[in-house]
Amino acid sequence: MLHAGIDALFGRNRDGHRTRHIFHLRRRHHNHDHDHKDEHYDLSKFFLEKPQLDKLSIHDSTFAFGAMQGWRSTMEDKHKHLIPFDNHAWKSWSYFSIFDGHNGLDTAQNASEQLDIHLLNELNHMLDNQHTNVAILDTDESRRSSQIDLDQLYTAIKQTYFELDKDLRKIVKDDSGCVCITCLISPEKIYLVHIGDSRGIIISNDGYVLAHTDDHKPEDLAEQERIREAGGKISKSFNGGVLRVENQLAMTRVLGDFAMDKHVVPPMADIIEYPRNSLASFIILACDGIWDVMTNEEVALFVIHRASANKLEDIVSQLLDECLRRKSTDNMSVYIVKV
Repeated sequence: MLHAGIDALFGRNRDGHRTRHIFHLRRRHHNHDHDHKDEHYDLSKFFLEKPQLDKLSIHDSTFAFGAMQGWRSTMEDKHKHLIPFDNHAWKSWSYFSIFDGHNGLDTAQNASEQLDIHLLNELNHMLDNQHTNVAILDTDESRRSSQIDLDQLYTAIKQTYFELDKDLRKIVKDDSGCVCITCLISPEKIYLVHIGDSRGIIISNDGYVLAHTDDHKPEDLAEQERIREAGGKISKSFNGGVLRVENQLAMTRVLGDFAMDKHVVPPMADIIEYPRNSLASFIILACDGIWDVMTNEEVALFVIHRASANKLEDIVSQLLDECLRRKSTDNMSVYIVKV
């Protein structure tokens, strides 16, 4: 009999959607008995008999982070935060990032260690090339969003992920990949930057979702067109399965996965910008272990309903428990950041 973790894989979440997974199951269409045995064997490599409930918790007065391995046989999520982002031009900025690995840990591990370094290099290079305000450029005064050319900022951020991916190709030793969600907070603006299906939302103090990223998934029509133009294909590996790129990935943009054509699954980030004003109360970043079983609105209300009477680290812990209760079968990682 399939154990509970495997059984949950083929169930449906609270909203009636199939749970999403990135790995590819071997199929032998000529023999249904072998199909079932192979499916059980492949799934058993990814899931535990009982969920791993230990939680990693990190917090201070402005944010809380929590992670749980859950039903998965390994923990492939990584994270990093820097407050301040640096001690010079970006000392009034903050950085938060979650990396959701798949098919191994090497890409997520290295990306978590290198993304902020690459990002600071690109941002500082951008400043060096801006000659419109020499007085500011010659000091360590922290940069405000209003002092930066927006097009140049976006270009620098997006270029960061391509440069990071080039370096990852040199150092990653396994067949892994990862997606990521990053948040940069300036004195004036909030920037959500993402690749893949990890997600960020910005919410008000009454639980309204003010802004959010949109997952890079094969179901997205624009992504389907982009992949076709790049020479790739999207299909289901079996009847009732999830859509996958090249019959492998359930997301369309990644870091790593170098066995695939990177024109088809590029490290191409999208950026959401929102003003840091009185409306925004919290930023929530999480991997798809959260979003597989809760909507943006459900997570927003979950946090807001507890914010007045609970510490942020307790809300994060309760959110992990709630997602496990709703049969999330993936690793779970989440930041809650006060604006």
